[in-house]
Amino acid sequence: MATIIEYRDDAPPLNAYPLRIVSPTRSSSCCMGHMEQVGRPGIEGSWRFCYRRCAACGYAVRHFYAPSLIAVLEAARDLRLTMAELNLGAGPRKRRTRKQIDAEIAAAEALIPRTSRVEDPLPSLAQRRRKLAPTAA
Repeated sequence: MATIIEYRDDAPPLNAYPLRIVSPTRSSSCCMGHMEQVGRPGIEGSWRFCYRRCAACGYAVRHFYAPSLIAVLEAARDLRLTMAELNLGAGPRKRRTRKQIDAEIAAAEALIPRTSRVEDPLPSLAQRRRKLAPTAA
């Protein structure tokens, strides 16, 4: 979890947002009433955050305030892909064909554009399945 805040007592407080913020190591009694947002909100993992700094003493924190809607939607998309890949049949229903499963995976992947994600460390389930599928040799 990277942050731009440096907690130091040997240097005066400094607000050089977005490069860095120098802050005292401990908060003061003035901080509760004087905290102001610095810069724009960001997303870390599945949470939205902003930097908040005391206007009186310079104490700064990284304030996490809400779940990220993008992360929640991507988690729902991944769950839908997993369920499609499991090919679960319930009761008297006939199990789906590979063509139906591929159609569900394509529909789930189309729900959220991949450009919203900063990095994509894992390949999609369809790509992993294709890699693991036996080849005719």
